[in-house]
Amino acid sequence: MARMLTRRRLLAALPAAGLFAACRGGASPVPGPPPADAADPAGTSSAALSTAVPPPPSPTPTPTPTPRGTETRLLMPGTPHETALLIHHSGVAGPAAFVLGGVHGNEPGAWLAADDIAAWQPAAGTLLVLPRANVTAIAAFVRTFDDIGDLNRLYPGDPASPLAMERTAFHILEAAREHSVSLLLDLHESWAFYAELPGTGTGALGQTITVGPGPLQSAFGQQLADRMNPLVSRREQMIVRDGTRFGRPATPVPAGQPNRGRSSLAAGGHVPGLTPVLVEMGQLDQPLERRVELHRLAARSALELLGIL
Repeated sequence: MARMLTRRRLLAALPAAGLFAACRGGASPVPGPPPADAADPAGTSSAALSTAVPPPPSPTPTPTPTPRGTETRLLMPGTPHETALLIHHSGVAGPAAFVLGGVHGNEPGAWLAADDIAAWQPAAGTLLVLPRANVTAIAAFVRTFDDIGDLNRLYPGDPASPLAMERTAFHILEAAREHSVSLLLDLHESWAFYAELPGTGTGALGQTITVGPGPLQSAFGQQLADRMNPLVSRREQMIVRDGTRFGRPATPVPAGQPNRGRSSLAAGGHVPGLTPVLVEMGQLDQPLERRVELHRLAARSALELLGIL
């Protein structure tokens, strides 16, 4: 009788989990969770452990593209060299490209084509167009004037220069930096065709695509030529030239001095992420209307390659 009483007392003292285990054959009771203020072996409470775990990092916000629309910005305002820069925002994320015309006033195919391009609306990203960079030279139908300088020899520009075109070069690259431009497409005309008079100088660069240093240099020039050439005649075929050497100064530049005397092909060295591309059409025995058409084709092909059109 004493043995039965002892067993009853023992069973009454066991927790429910232990009682179940005992009925199953004597397994150890399953402990419950520790109290909220129970300490770990190192003396840190579970509450402290939970607050010590850092929260997950917030996701990187997706950049919001500029709302769709067009803005007109005046470069060199209030001077005889004032000219309009058109900036078209698509409202859709994408790269930015800058089309430049009218660097030389006696290359009408370039600035007339840029006038047309200035009305194009991008499907993605941003399109900047400066159709008539040197308005005084265009008005006189000359390359440029000595007292204002040659824009295509004055990059990266200088806002304090006495030469108007050197100040213009500065403002062009300033706008390119502001909009993180990936491609600077500089439209020009030469007299003769490069294929007919190769290696004879700047007077025979017609029907060429020259790519300066920048992220797109290795492939973009050939991609542009491959896109254009099936659409033009045999004489109009575009030839790709390497513009790497134009990204370096012709002579050593002292420390702290600007890298002057360079064409737009040096722009990639002054705007992060930018690749400059100079397109030349030949004037010799090629009508103005056709040169304008070819410049538009070059610009459209380049912008389609980037996904802007």
